[in-house]
Amino acid sequence: WNCTKTWLDLAPLRQPPQGSSVDRVIELEFLDDVVSRNSRFPTVICFDLFGFPVGIGTASIAQIRNRHPKAVFNLYVDYHDLERRSQELPEDWQTRITHYNKSFKDDPEAELEPSLRAAMRPSVQEALYNMDHDPIRLTEGFLDGIVTQNSKEAVSSSSPIAFVSYSRSDWDGFVSQLVKDLGGASQPVWIDQNFIVGGDDWMDAISEALEVCSSLLLVLSPAALSSKYVKMEYRHFFRQDKPIIPVLYQQVDRLPFELASLHYLDFTSAARSQSYADLLAILKQQQAPKRG
Repeated sequence: WNCTKTWLDLAPLRQPPQGSSVDRVIELEFLDDVVSRNSRFPTVICFDLFGFPVGIGTASIAQIRNRHPKAVFNLYVDYHDLERRSQELPEDWQTRITHYNKSFKDDPEAELEPSLRAAMRPSVQEALYNMDHDPIRLTEGFLDGIVTQNSKEAVSSSSPIAFVSYSRSDWDGFVSQLVKDLGGASQPVWIDQNFIVGGDDWMDAISEALEVCSSLLLVLSPAALSSKYVKMEYRHFFRQDKPIIPVLYQQVDRLPFELASLHYLDFTSAARSQSYADLLAILKQQQAPKRG
């Protein structure tokens, strides 16, 4: 990759995670000097966010980003730390943290997590891109999945984009038409139709979409509930405490425990037009900027 990847932690002799392809481990006080000396090269900084006093860590990230905008941070976090200590983050970080590439320390479903399996690829690709362009947050792979009547390039990382989770067997007809209708109504949605499921491009794009999209539009059907990828996607949004909007496309015998308490919009009845109006209203409520 020809990219400098620096693991950042309090202990300079600590070993980086196995298989992370990290070049060196340094202490926080030396970070600016290291990044300055490597400014001619793509640089990814793996930052153990909750390994520091949170205020010190976030202030250091802000300082480096201001001084070295082409450097890319990959936050190394634990799901439980993120849930338990997120209130310690500065106010402007409460939502900004979703825009960072992240590697999660321990997750019981690691084998299903594109955001873990491909955690370094988006960071490296962003760092390589930054060397010849003005730094951006959204990668080309992510933009390929956006459906909107506006220019995709006009969609920023703070735009409220809905991630569409569905079974590909439900695409023809219902899901494709719903996506087309929402895009035509100026509600950006993200869909994985342009990618081959399981491929590297798909994993990279899914990883970014799971983090960037502000809500999950979950199309419910028997096929969707049997899909390991659909399960991975809605569980990710649960962990991130981001809105999940279930849409009932086909009747199901029983909803999983995690989804049973959510109110779903019924598209199986004659009142489908009202359900669509309700869905659009819910999504439009998110248009007011809430992410920093």
